[in-house]
Parts: sequence; structure tokens; C-alpha cells
Amino acid sequence: MERYKYILFEGRWGISITIYGQVYSKNSFQDDCIEVCTGLWLSFSKYPLSENEIFCEEDRDAIYSALDMVKYDILSNSQAANGVVIQICSLQYSVCFYQKEAMIAAMINWCSKVFDFESKEIKSKFDKKSNKYIFDFSDSEK
Repeated sequence: MERYKYILFEGRWGISITIYGQVYSKNSFQDDCIEVCTGLWLSFSKYPLSENEIFCEEDRDAIYSALDMVKYDILSNSQAANGVVIQICSLQYSVCFYQKEAMIAAMINWCSKVFDFESKEIKSKFDKKSNKYIFDFSDSEK
């Protein structure tokens, strides 16, 4: 199981997200999964690491968006000939300090670590007026 902790702290508050996930070859994976693109699938564990953990729709959308942004990097660095399944086993964060965009950034960085590719810079800045982080994914999208 691969673990990645994303931390962003500027301004008045910070965000911390820890992602636990696993990578499988598609031909050895038995659970339900969502196709991101040809050769890449996403799955959310039926038995998360934390008891009673639920992967909400916003988390699912953010993870899917992140994979869609780096799908070519994942596929070109994968060893699985029949395709890759990324299974999310746990997403740990404080709901009080959550932004969907931070989950996207965290997942891109998880993929970069696991599939050994250089992640494009994801610029972020704290906007005092809106009291939230503003993310720039323009370098990450392909």
C-alpha cells in the first residue's frame, strides 16, 4: 500500500490530506472499477482502512479529475501490460479544512510518487478575500 501526505499551509489555515492506495494489474483485479481512459481504471475499496469511512461524491470526483490530468504519465510509467487499476483505500483529512482542489493536487502528487514521474508544479495561493486557496492546474493538464 502506498501512502502520501499532502500539506499546504499559507495564510490563516492549512490543508492536510493523506491518501492510501494500491495499484493492480487490470487482469488480476476483481472489484468494480470506473474507467478513466483506455488502460486506466479507478476503484474505491469496499473495506476502507478506517472503520465507517465513506468516499463521498466530491472525493470521488476530485480523484477522477486528478487521474484524468495525469493519465498519460501513469500509463507511460506503468509496468502492467493489460492496464492499471488504482484503488483508493483511505482518504484522511479534516472536513473543516477541505477543498476539492487540494484533493486533486494531493492525488496528482500520489500518482507522481507511485508511478515515478515528475509532477508538474501546481501553483496555489491563499486568497484572503475569499478565505480559501486558489489553485492553478494549467501546468498539470494535458
